Amino acid sequence: MSSVLSGQGEGDARRLAELRGRIDAIDAEVHRLLIERGSVIDTLIHVKGTSRPGAAFRPGREADMMRRLVARHEGVLPLMTVEHLWREIISTFTRMQASFDVAIDTSVEPERMRDLARFYFGFSVKLTALPDAAAVVARVRETGDLGIVARAAKGAWWRGLGRPNAPQIMALLPHLGAKERPADLPAFVISPKLSDPTPPEIRILAVTAKGPLSAPKGAEILVSTEENGRTEVLLAVPAAYDVARFGMEAGGRIEAITEAGGTAAGIAVDGEASLLYQKPAQART
Repeated sequence: MSSVLSGQGEGDARRLAELRGRIDAIDAEVHRLLIERGSVIDTLIHVKGTSRPGAAFRPGREADMMRRLVARHEGVLPLMTVEHLWREIISTFTRMQASFDVAIDTSVEPERMRDLARFYFGFSVKLTALPDAAAVVARVRETGDLGIVARAAKGAWWRGLGRPNAPQIMALLPHLGAKERPADLPAFVISPKLSDPTPPEIRILAVTAKGPLSAPKGAEILVSTEENGRTEVLLAVPAAYDVARFGMEAGGRIEAITEAGGTAAGIAVDGEASLLYQKPAQART
């Protein structure tokens, strides 16, 4: 009996050694590919000549990369873990092209805001905690860094986003919509004006109106505030949305509409698709 158990144990040990060897080989290959990616990025830096932060951000390309990732993902490794790893890679190589840090609005759930920033931008990025959303927008305007503002932030902090060369909304977080996920605080990424922007799938409009304002068909109000009989909203609309028609349908109550930014649609990992979150490619019919 003891010899049988001993033999079985030796077989398990050999199998474990083989599996650990495979893991070591995979780790070495992953590391080699990251080094190779770094070399490609170094060449890209010389070709593009990027130095200003806004010149390096490619939110549309990042969204496309994440869609391909979701489409090909399978197996036991949690998708959110893979998302976090890719976000770390993307942020690191973007910073290699043009250094940036991230200012965060701590007026809404500061711990969740820090978790969100670390999940999406990694641990090598310096975080600057600021007291409110308006301070974050001012910081982005002054430094060219990125900023994160919670959708629950108070006040019409977006008033300056539609001006020439002003900061803009570059993305909505989280990008992957799932019922249970880490870093799930709904927020905006604020960026300097992009030098080579990808046409957005969703436009973000800053709208001021007399009295209450409802979202038109096919649009979604992201944030709303009311003061002195006026309503100010951030409105998400499809890229091809007819803004002039919206003004007419509102019956002359619209006082101003400005472009506050644009973003790619997020990915609806589970739950229903919407304007803000689309089903991944393999789930579309």
